[in-house]
Amino acid sequence: MERSEVVVTPGAKQALFESIFSFLSEGDEAVLLDPAWVSYEAMVKMAGGELTRVTLDPETGFTPGDVDISEHVSDDTKLVIVNTPSNPTGGVFSLDELEEIRDLAVDHDFWVVSDEIYEKIIYGAEHHSIGAMDGMRDRTITVNGFSKAYSMTGWRLGYYTAPQELLDEAGKLHSHSVSCATSFAQRGGVAAIDGPQQPVDDMVEEFESRRDALVDALADEGVEIPPPEGAFYAFVPVDGDDLGVSETALQEEHVATTPGSAFGVEGYIRLSYAASEQRILEGVERLSNYL
Repeated sequence: MERSEVVVTPGAKQALFESIFSFLSEGDEAVLLDPAWVSYEAMVKMAGGELTRVTLDPETGFTPGDVDISEHVSDDTKLVIVNTPSNPTGGVFSLDELEEIRDLAVDHDFWVVSDEIYEKIIYGAEHHSIGAMDGMRDRTITVNGFSKAYSMTGWRLGYYTAPQELLDEAGKLHSHSVSCATSFAQRGGVAAIDGPQQPVDDMVEEFESRRDALVDALADEGVEIPPPEGAFYAFVPVDGDDLGVSETALQEEHVATTPGSAFGVEGYIRLSYAASEQRILEGVERLSNYL
């Protein structure tokens, strides 16, 4: 099989920016599968693209039975952005769900940006990369990085691969903006990949324990959510305006959350369980009046 070039960037966010900015032209349609990470919308708009938003199951990120993605794409669709495991839901798309998107991409000749930054942080599910599926090699931009799996957030190291025609255009943007990822950070990335992976496994095991503690604590407050299968977030329904709840919880309870409306779905807040179990339980207790 022909090998693909990999472009190394200062963070996966830069990889997404270069991919979207190099691919979309003024008026091109990009489809977001909501809840969707907050920066996708901004990047599409900065590139001059037009947004179509498709709301999936807010708590899992899966496609519920009453939402048919095929009704929201057409021959005019230029790009669909897929994020699995998902930020903010922690949902992991199944093989069947990704095959559905693959079939639509082939039928309507659109491309997919596949954001796989959380691929190693997964619990009991299986990660599938849509770019590896039949018919998708020449229409997929796959983005990943080191911030999540290797806890290298401050190192700002990401990467992407795509068909050569896209890389040729993205290279112009890359060279005239960021020039390159920092050399010592790249060496750190090589050390992370080549080094022992047991610390990653241990981290994921700890995240799973914290996830279970969060889900149980929410259940004790009368809020039942499906256990997230990846990443380290939970998308939790709230009683009232989600932006107001987030602002009040921060000011009065000193608990930082993100309103669901930032991800395209109102009535929810995103909780992160990238904290100690003690702080997670205390946070849920402080939020109890808003759930």
